[in-house]
Amino acid sequence: MILIHEPAGACPSFERPGGWNRSASMGNTACKPVVVAPTFNNAATLGQVLDRVLAQGLPVFVVNDGSTDSTAQILARYAQDDCVTVLTHEQNRGKGAAMQTAFAAAYAAGYTHAITIDTDGQLDPEQIPQFVQAISENPQALVLGVRNDRASDYPPRSRIGRRISNHLVRLESGIRVNDSQCGLRGYPLDFVQAVKCRADRFGYETEIITRAGWAGCPVKELPVNCRYLPPGQRVSHFRPWVDSLRAVSMHGRLIARTLVPWPHVRWPEKRPSGLPTWRALLKWMSLKDAWHQLRHEESGHTMFATGLALGVFIANLPLYGVQTMLSLYASRRLHLHPAPVIIGSQASTPPIGLGMIVLAIYVGHLLLNGSWPDWPADEWNLEMAGQLAPSLLKAWALGSVIVGIVMAAVTFLVAVLFFRVLLPRQPLPESAEAD
Repeated sequence: MILIHEPAGACPSFERPGGWNRSASMGNTACKPVVVAPTFNNAATLGQVLDRVLAQGLPVFVVNDGSTDSTAQILARYAQDDCVTVLTHEQNRGKGAAMQTAFAAAYAAGYTHAITIDTDGQLDPEQIPQFVQAISENPQALVLGVRNDRASDYPPRSRIGRRISNHLVRLESGIRVNDSQCGLRGYPLDFVQAVKCRADRFGYETEIITRAGWAGCPVKELPVNCRYLPPGQRVSHFRPWVDSLRAVSMHGRLIARTLVPWPHVRWPEKRPSGLPTWRALLKWMSLKDAWHQLRHEESGHTMFATGLALGVFIANLPLYGVQTMLSLYASRRLHLHPAPVIIGSQASTPPIGLGMIVLAIYVGHLLLNGSWPDWPADEWNLEMAGQLAPSLLKAWALGSVIVGIVMAAVTFLVAVLFFRVLLPRQPLPESAEAD
C-alpha cells in the first residue's frame, strides 16, 4: 500500500542567477524536473539532505520506504512544505521500488525528468543544478553521476563491486560507464515509462543502464562529489551476501536476454547506424582495433580476458562443427571483439580438446552417478559402444558445462595477470582519446 501526502500548494518558481529555472526550455519542450529522494532509516541525515535539496528550488518527491526509525515524524514536518510530496510504503520494498513509485507519481503530475539523490548524506545536493543543465541540453539522455573511485576514503569493497558491475553492463548493452551504481542521476520520465525493469532493489539502478543501451537511449556522465563517513557512522542497507546473490541473478538474466536475438523496446526511436552494415562488420573484426583496445583502453585487459574465457567455455561444449560460428555470435551479442573469443575456442583442438572431453565425461559421470566411470575390462566392440553411448553423452553434456565454467574462470584470471604484467596499458594523450 502506498500513502501519499501532497503539498498544500504549488511549489514557487525558482530562478538561479545563472539563468535556468525549474521549467527550463528544451527546444520546443519544457523541461520540468523534480527531485526524487528514496529513504529508508536515514533519520540522522534526512533533514539536512532535504534542506539542501530544497535550497536548489526544485520540487521534491520523498519516498519513505517502510522506515522504522523517526523518518515518518521528520517527513510529517516537510509534508507541509509546498514543494514536498511525501509517498510512503508501509513495508520496505527496496530502493528500486521506491524510485519507481516516485517516478510514476511525478510523471502523473506532469514532470518530465527526475533527478534522484540518496538521503544518507554522501552525495552533494548542490550539484543538482548541473544535472538540470545537463538534462536541459540532453533531454533524451540518461544522465549518470560518476564518483571518484580513487579517492582515499572510497571503500575498497565498493570499488571492486562497481568495476565488476560496469564490466557486466558493457557486456550486456555495449555501453561503457564509469559508475553504474551512483545514486545521483537524471532520468527522462518518458524513458522510465517506456522500459520496464524487473529489479526492484539496488539492482534497479544498474539494470536501467543496460535497458538504456538496448533501447538506444543516450547515456551521459557527470562527475559528482561524494564523501564517506567513518565505518562507525556510516548507514548502509546493503547486505553483502543477499544483495550480491540478487546482483548475480539479475546479471545472469540480463546476459541471457542479451544472447537472445529478439528485438528490444526502442526509445525514443530507432536510430540508423552510423556505418553501413558491411563497414560496421569490418570495423568490429578489425585486428587493429583489437590491439588498440588491449593496449590503450582502461577496460581493455578485462574485455580481452573475458573474450578468451568465453571462447574456452565454448570450446568445452559438445558442439563441434559450429563452435566458430557460436563464438562469432556470442562475441557479437556480448559486445566483445571476436578475435580473443575465436582464439579461446581453439582449445578444442587436439590434443587439448581430447583431454577436455575425457575430463568432462569423468566429471559428468561423477555428478550423475556419484562415482567415476567403470570402463569394461573386455575388448570393446560396436555393441558395447552403443550401449555405453547414451550414458557417456549425458555425462559429457553435463561435465562440459562444469569443466567449461572452471576453465573459463582460470583462463580469465591468468589472462588478466598476463596482460597486466607483460602488456601494461599505455594511456593515449588526451587529444588522441578525444579523436
